[in-house]
Amino acid sequence: MPTSRRYAILAAAVTATLTLAGCSAGVDPLLESGAARGDGSTTEPADTTAAPAAGAPITAVTDTVLGWITTPDPTTLDPAAIDSFAAPELAQALAQVGGLLGPVAQILASGPLTVGERTEDGLESTVRLSTGRNAPVTLRLRATEDGLLSGIQALPDTEGVDSFASSDAALTALGARTSYVASRVTDGTCTPVHSLNADDSLPLASVAKLYVLGAVARAVDNGTLSWDEQLTVTDARKSAPSGQLQFAPEGTPVTVREATDAMIAISDNTATDLLMDRIGRDAVESEVTIMGAANPAALTPFPTTREFFVLGWGRPDLRAQWRDADTQTRRDILAGIENRTIDSEPVDPVTADLDYQGIATRPGTPDGVEWFGSANDICRAYAALITGPQSDVVRQVLALNPGAEVDPARWPYVGYKNGNAAGDVSGSWLLTDATGQDWVVATQLQSDEAIGPLDNAYAFAVVQGTFELLR
Repeated sequence: MPTSRRYAILAAAVTATLTLAGCSAGVDPLLESGAARGDGSTTEPADTTAAPAAGAPITAVTDTVLGWITTPDPTTLDPAAIDSFAAPELAQALAQVGGLLGPVAQILASGPLTVGERTEDGLESTVRLSTGRNAPVTLRLRATEDGLLSGIQALPDTEGVDSFASSDAALTALGARTSYVASRVTDGTCTPVHSLNADDSLPLASVAKLYVLGAVARAVDNGTLSWDEQLTVTDARKSAPSGQLQFAPEGTPVTVREATDAMIAISDNTATDLLMDRIGRDAVESEVTIMGAANPAALTPFPTTREFFVLGWGRPDLRAQWRDADTQTRRDILAGIENRTIDSEPVDPVTADLDYQGIATRPGTPDGVEWFGSANDICRAYAALITGPQSDVVRQVLALNPGAEVDPARWPYVGYKNGNAAGDVSGSWLLTDATGQDWVVATQLQSDEAIGPLDNAYAFAVVQGTFELLR
């Protein structure tokens, strides 16, 4: 197949893993940035010159989409043909996720899919699917009269998951190491009301940025930093997605508050590294202890996100050296990659300085390339943040991306941070109920194989369902 086609599909898969965020229940389950909410639905399309599907519109459209998402060899797909199959309004709605190829790549990344019951009603169809990890998903499609796709939505199906026992079973059934905790937080102390493996040390992924947030807030509070101080984006310190600052020109100014907002709201990796460069790695490592991590050594040394990518997926990578190294040797390894840069917009993935396909498919956790902690550590981190320095600002930052749709009468405040890497999923919510009681709910999943976007969405939907059990 043409190399350009392979690269386009690869880019869409990497985008699905790295750039989309948060938690959502759409075709793009929002694994990192929270930027693509919605179900992909559109109004009736305008005229188009793209070739229509043959046969009854919804039947032919459904056949086409199912053919794409169940293919045993995604590299045989034609990205241009996929994108041209979208009606204009749908194409516009999906522009920020790479066109129709984006959600198709996300659904593919959760395979191999099993197709179940299929129903059609006029120009709409519903198809029951199971992911490669047996997560139940409902796929809804809509066609135009002339045979184009005008709506696509893939939603996890959590019917029947209505108790802590059933949520434990649903999470465990995904076939990954799993943790969960729901805790009442009072005066800086977490009191679990339900937990599953909550003391197990598992990958935190970008939830580790809570420690950076704590260190920044402390520096502001002690006067060595201010929220309006300007930082400067440099090519030498740009990281890989998620985020947006990696695309900013050299010399772009950004305030500490702007970088902090981006670090939490869209999990901007370059923003995170700007903050770490400013306050120092030692400040973050100290904060790990202050914020109650049970095993601070698991987060020492504390890599920047750029270092994380170079260690695990650089060319060459440093997995073997990192895996077997003690703390001081790991510090030496990080010092040795001080000047290794990342091209955040590679022209050719084959010659890029990062293995972008590996980032989406080859977990780093088996080689120790991650940030590690437990679900109980996550709760203690939130408890420290909301009782620590600059807590009012910290709460504002955490609430920028709530990561869930909740009843505001029941939950007037929701803060959120999640994380995702190949094989690693973490999600955490700080909730305040109508009585003023704070709660933390956190989950982690880890597998030596990639966890698909729809599996991620299913896990988060299960966890969000437990919010109603908190009393």
